[in-house]
Amino acid sequence: MNLEVANVGPAVVRRALARPSPFPPHAWDHDPPPRPAAVCVPIAFEPEPVAFAVLRAASLRDHAGEVGFPGGKPEQGDADLRATALRELGEEVALFDVDVLGVLSEVPVVTGRYVIHPFVADIGAARPEIRASEVAEILPIRLLPYLTGAAVYEAVQTTWRGLEFLTPHFHVDARTREGVVLYGASAFMLWELLLRVAAELGEPLPGPVLVDSRPWGERYGSR
Repeated sequence: MNLEVANVGPAVVRRALARPSPFPPHAWDHDPPPRPAAVCVPIAFEPEPVAFAVLRAASLRDHAGEVGFPGGKPEQGDADLRATALRELGEEVALFDVDVLGVLSEVPVVTGRYVIHPFVADIGAARPEIRASEVAEILPIRLLPYLTGAAVYEAVQTTWRGLEFLTPHFHVDARTREGVVLYGASAFMLWELLLRVAAELGEPLPGPVLVDSRPWGERYGSR
């Protein structure tokens, strides 16, 4: 894909997020039903489009050492899940005055306990800073190389609840640890964002490299 930085701005992403989801809707037949959670995918567009993920602290009880986007469970004062996502964005990485560009598809976590509602935001000239002890590092993810095929991502053929599908994952550069990988629900969010932007630009997203090794190891069993 022959793209320049100028091709991928906030207006393009806003239109991309208004497109239909590239994924079929999920059937929530888990018992008990999954609880809602919300995350925000923050993007800076200058000097190039970069999404920011976070590396969770190794000391956490849940999701220790995993990569994801700022977010969490609703609290009593949250008006809705958008408010939850924006509150968590401020609490975790000190981003407050952002422009929500749209939403991605709801994503279930592998345990079935939660279904995540992802929002995408333009952070303007602001840059994330660590504000919570649960965040070990902020990880910039350049979007343009994945759209052009200059950067590759991988996928594993897997089975979940009787369904076979590809699970993408993205190797992320980190200062504090080697071998950092964005996988699971968060990787599906990034993949969908890239798929939608590519579709809006009228180009196919380069496909993943198929691998056998699961980046989550034995953390979630054979899933």
